[in-house]
Amino acid sequence: MKTKFFGVVAVLMLVGLFWANSSFAASDPAAVVDTLTVTVDEVCTFTRTAGAGTYTASMQPNKTNMTLGTSEFTAVCNSPSGYQVVAAFTALTGSVNGSIPYYKGKPTTSTKRWTAVLGPSSSTDYMATSGAKLMDTDGPDTSEGTVQEVSYKVSTGNGLSAGTYTGTATYTLTQK
Repeated sequence: MKTKFFGVVAVLMLVGLFWANSSFAASDPAAVVDTLTVTVDEVCTFTRTAGAGTYTASMQPNKTNMTLGTSEFTAVCNSPSGYQVVAAFTALTGSVNGSIPYYKGKPTTSTKRWTAVLGPSSSTDYMATSGAKLMDTDGPDTSEGTVQEVSYKVSTGNGLSAGTYTGTATYTLTQK
């Protein structure tokens, strides 16, 4: 038995010596390269981060500059060409008769108007009647995002019929 064992060991040693002294040649000595490709989708989010979204108040006739409420909006968008948020406003239409039109400017006692103000209620940066831009960027905004406040003011003026008046402010985010 000892002879077989030593014979197998001797053969293995010879194979090992042969292998160690021979040069191994690859059929293609070039490096093997893996290529990784990732496509990042364009993603935009637009949310109300503060405020109720529905604002109600009871007002007397000839009341002016009543602040109905304030909303805060946040937009985050990784579009390389940027984005914009555009506002559209409707008149506050009465349940009985009449309306309170939207107006870019300060509501006054003698007029029936409502307006949206960029920033806090003390701001005088009134938003345009149509196509008003709440936010506008020329590139991606991917960190904390853009935050903007909008405050709503109204004046009832003279001769407004008693009743409930309802309208909307709609904000739409689009990529450029």
